[in-house]
Amino acid sequence: MAPRLPSGSLIVARPIDEATRLQIGDVVVARRPDRPDLEIVKRIQAIDPEGAFFLAGDNPASSTDSRQFGPVMRRHIRARVGWRYWPLPPIRP
Repeated sequence: MAPRLPSGSLIVARPIDEATRLQIGDVVVARRPDRPDLEIVKRIQAIDPEGAFFLAGDNPASSTDSRQFGPVMRRHIRARVGWRYWPLPPIRP
């Protein structure tokens, strides 16, 4: 599958707090657990009942995600992506 957010995309993301409900399928900005200085944009693939989130890229063949760095705790999730504004999405007829 082609990535929904090509490298270099510009996005609008809203910060989250403890009251924000996150669900499977949401695209989020998170800090990598193994490299906390690096923020990544990934889709929530699964949620562990104890609060861990499994993040996946849209292109599993080339994506670095929870398969490599493990689950992400909620405190590492910084924002939920609202939309992409560049590059412009393709116009649908």
